[in-house]
Amino acid sequence: MDSSELSEAAWDLVEHCRKWLNISELNTAFVRLGVGEYNDAMIIALKSALRAGESLPAHLLARLAALGQVYYFDQDLTGLLATLDPE
Repeated sequence: MDSSELSEAAWDLVEHCRKWLNISELNTAFVRLGVGEYNDAMIIALKSALRAGESLPAHLLARLAALGQVYYFDQDLTGLLATLDPE
């Protein structure tokens, strides 16, 4: 896996969660994506899904879990992923 896969997954996650993000969160997530801080962007997106009581598609969760085996996911991100159920 190359880092473009992590980038694409982070962008896809933020786009999926976009409907639950407020304007400030959305702007911050896109800035984080733009500068390559994918962990931070994904944390923002996942927190919005949890706040909204929403789940993520199983394929997106599986993709993130696979990337977490290859790339560094900080403890906050890993914990958030573990709390989400697939659709």
